[in-house]
Amino acid sequence: MSTPLRFEILGEVRVWRDGVALSLGPAKQQAVLAVLLLQAGRPVPTHQIVDAVWGDEPPENGANVVQKYVAGLRRALEPDRAPRTPGELLALTGSGYVLRAEGGVDADEFQAALARAEAEQAAGRLTEAAMTLRGALALWRGEALAGLTGPVFEAARARLADARATAWERWAETGIVQGRAATILPELGRLIEEFPMREGLRVQRMLALHQVGRQAEALAAYRDAREFFLDEVGAEPGDRMQAAHLMILRNDVPVSPAMPPPPAPAPVTPPMPGPGLMPISVPAAPPIYFPPGRGGSVALEIIGALAASLFTCGSLAWVYFLYVGIRRRQAAALAAAAFYFLLFSVGFIFFFVIDPYGSVDSEELTTQDNIGIFYFGGVMVVAAAHGLFLAARSDGHRLRERARQFAMFNPDRAREIGVGRPDVPLRLIQDGGLIDLNQLGAQELARVTKLPAPQCAEIERDRQLRGPFYRPEDLTIRGLVDARAVRKLADRLICLPPGPAPAPAAWPPRWSAGAG
Repeated sequence: MSTPLRFEILGEVRVWRDGVALSLGPAKQQAVLAVLLLQAGRPVPTHQIVDAVWGDEPPENGANVVQKYVAGLRRALEPDRAPRTPGELLALTGSGYVLRAEGGVDADEFQAALARAEAEQAAGRLTEAAMTLRGALALWRGEALAGLTGPVFEAARARLADARATAWERWAETGIVQGRAATILPELGRLIEEFPMREGLRVQRMLALHQVGRQAEALAAYRDAREFFLDEVGAEPGDRMQAAHLMILRNDVPVSPAMPPPPAPAPVTPPMPGPGLMPISVPAAPPIYFPPGRGGSVALEIIGALAASLFTCGSLAWVYFLYVGIRRRQAAALAAAAFYFLLFSVGFIFFFVIDPYGSVDSEELTTQDNIGIFYFGGVMVVAAAHGLFLAARSDGHRLRERARQFAMFNPDRAREIGVGRPDVPLRLIQDGGLIDLNQLGAQELARVTKLPAPQCAEIERDRQLRGPFYRPEDLTIRGLVDARAVRKLADRLICLPPGPAPAPAAWPPRWSAGAG
């Protein structure tokens, strides 16, 4: 019996047999393998493979192309298989292709190690937990799914990176509890640069600085973190960081003795600081207020949109649409920029370069001149009206983006105040009309998304059976909504975790895309 293959995606996609890396063929063939590995052991329909690998530009005969690449993978993975016999490792079922990764996938091993370390930490076996976490982190060879592009791979890469950051946070927490603050401080500085939005890493650095007697630097680290989060997401640090700040101010954290493992986190109670010391209660956070974004107010954007058209006779109208397309990641705005640039270029060439009828000596307006005035005036008015429409809608986009950033920074608080819940009256936040796929029922989901009611009922049923969604594009991955409809709604969809401390999933293939 041949040695089981080992599959790796925490870096470039690789497959090993007896310590030798296999040749996996062309890039698209490797992408097909990566899609199957993200759902190892489960059938993947052909149309999902096509959507993941080719996105908006699928080949004409997508099923045939996938079949060709699967045949190439079978030759690489099962070289001893007789021709025209069914594959064993990569099999075709009634529901799609399924890859049986019996030798293991490094991403699955990583997730299993995180769960094992959590159990060891809860049991007080901190040394074992720290070693397990470092072993899990050693599985990473670089950026996950390196070299593969497309929304599905970008989403999976982002989620795996988030799980990696979680592992580093747990490792740092274990080090603090063991009293090894001095040894982990240099690593924490590097990790904060790599994961600037992770509040947990900043909290551990504050506690580590205080544990080694550098209280002033710990308080400075809090001030820097507070300024960073106010600037980036317009919100104060979360309860955990504020509790750590209060403990440091009161000198409640022991400086040298090892700290016992913290209890299970509660919404308003920080970890136990040490024997004989009482936890500090943190008052409930106030309603969320988002200060104006750095991009300026809606009024300023309206002025800019009108100025680009009216003050330049339409010649620079395309500049505003280019700005909107880049800033909001809207293909429609970029297309509008190209359209208005083309209109102006054609008019300029025809009326000012060619101009076969005009005369520089004539003081009267010719028919050509009148047509030119009407042409450029029309372009100016249409572009101004179009720009005014886009600028007036910018406030909703800005609110959605800032609400998303806040939810990423503090998901528990975002869920508490109703981010993505248009069904909740008198919410404490303006989120620009976000829709949380993990909270809304089928009826409300159908109302706000305009998707058919039976389809929304299937979404709710799938969420109950298979667990929460991690990104809007999970709707496509699970075969619930086609990719085009998801892209149309992506600007308004959000997926908040359903509980205060969800365990990271083994493979949540997620992606984000801006929509108009």
